[in-house]
Amino acid sequence: MEDIKKIAMTIFHSYEDSYLDKERRKIFEELFEKYLAKVDTEGTMEIYDAVIKLERQSRIDFDSMVKTLKEQSLLPA
Repeated sequence: MEDIKKIAMTIFHSYEDSYLDKERRKIFEELFEKYLAKVDTEGTMEIYDAVIKLERQSRIDFDSMVKTLKEQSLLPA
């Protein structure tokens, strides 16, 4: 669980760090719409909490989102 929390925090911080870069922000937001919207249908959860919930409800989707973020160089490999 600690690893998942670290990954969730890394995703949150990477998104915040990339926020002013329109292209990077767009990639994050598209992935969030694809994956996090499954667990946060109202769009009111914090990214960190939604990532944790996604991992608990669908490990396959969680792994796919993390893999895509790494492939896009939005997370450290």
